[in-house]
Amino acid sequence: MSKANEPLYNLSLVKSNDMISAKYKATLLENQVMAIALTRIEVNENDKEHPLVARLYPRELKKLVSDDRHIYRDLKDLAKTITGHTMFLEDGKGNFKAFSVVPNAIYKDGVFSIIFNSELKEHILGLEKNYTTLELSVMTDFERNSSFRIYELLKKDLYKSKPDVNDGRVDVQYNLSEFRFMIGLANGDDPIVAKVMARQGQNIDWDAVYAKLPKDSKKYDPWYEVQRNVLRPAQKELKEKSDIRFEYEGLKNGKKTAEILFHIYPNKPSISVISKSKVIEREQLNRQLEIPYDLEQFAPLYDEFIGHNELTKEDIDLLLVKADFDSKKVIAAIDYADEQPHVYNYMGFLIRAIEEGYTQTFTINGDAEKGAGFVKFKEAYKEGKRTGDIQKAAWERIQKNDDFQEFEAMIVENGLTIEQLVSIYSLDEVIKFYSDWKFGRPLNF
Repeated sequence: MSKANEPLYNLSLVKSNDMISAKYKATLLENQVMAIALTRIEVNENDKEHPLVARLYPRELKKLVSDDRHIYRDLKDLAKTITGHTMFLEDGKGNFKAFSVVPNAIYKDGVFSIIFNSELKEHILGLEKNYTTLELSVMTDFERNSSFRIYELLKKDLYKSKPDVNDGRVDVQYNLSEFRFMIGLANGDDPIVAKVMARQGQNIDWDAVYAKLPKDSKKYDPWYEVQRNVLRPAQKELKEKSDIRFEYEGLKNGKKTAEILFHIYPNKPSISVISKSKVIEREQLNRQLEIPYDLEQFAPLYDEFIGHNELTKEDIDLLLVKADFDSKKVIAAIDYADEQPHVYNYMGFLIRAIEEGYTQTFTINGDAEKGAGFVKFKEAYKEGKRTGDIQKAAWERIQKNDDFQEFEAMIVENGLTIEQLVSIYSLDEVIKFYSDWKFGRPLNF
């Protein structure tokens, strides 16, 4: 399997430590998309001058977009914003370069192409020393931009860890102003930054550069805001999701906090370990079954439904297996599930729908009458969907059902009237009582 088709959670990316320590401004989405793109770099061995190009597809990026219905719009917007950032990259010897990270980004015919600046070649290709390997599954799982950048910065020093010394602790100290530029709290795209750095030459005073920035180019200026909004949330997220955790302390110069001392430790994540084990199990199953994920005929299915009701690529893989690779059955099952008023285990329902062939006429536990009742209940939901008031329309239809008097009698036996039931509970809850009663599930008033 080529990298172009390999699942994202299997991949890792490599960056030089100088690139990780670079100063630049970017959003979380931009950082995560660029991380994915770095695993998709197309290398032309016959043409050393070939630009660094990465081609991404919408189905790969749906996880990163809050609303997958707008992924095409968001990628078009991203193509505009991702080209506007300047990276200040130092070599540790007092020299630096300032350049646009992404000179061009193009969204065309369903493909998002990123063309990286050729200055990055020496920082991502053929590295033999002073580099860090980062897991893409961790990088794309962060929910905060500061967590993403702090993870990169601290991970590059973890190689110094010795398990038998201070629990593997590694201490790293940063100038607070420089740290702000590294994680994007100070806007490195502001023209003032390049001017001040050019005047200072090799010995850059980051406190002076930061002091020159206007207020609107600074975020969380007071130290207490950096702790509350950046460091503490990042502490929590890294501990839950990554292979490192950290503690910190602010070091003062006079009355002002001027430095941050990080204490970095190896970590066993509480969330990622569980999710990764499930991913590995599923991936092993997929390999055994030789799922033809990359066949063109299935691409529309993945593009349409990855992210739909939190379905993942692996979920759709499994649904295809259950449907004997009949994508129509998978689509029919998803459409059918979406029409039901209460589905508490969405993936489980889809599997049952495929395996048992749910249609307009079926039985429940061998009872055709209950099956017909289910279809009637489904029709009530459809009517509500058409009218725009699902709960109200469904409840009105339910009251016309032949078995409604039996349901009402059961409610009375439990010490309530229908009027009291509706006044105490929401219509959504009342409808659930009816559906639970109809299918013989226990009711919890």
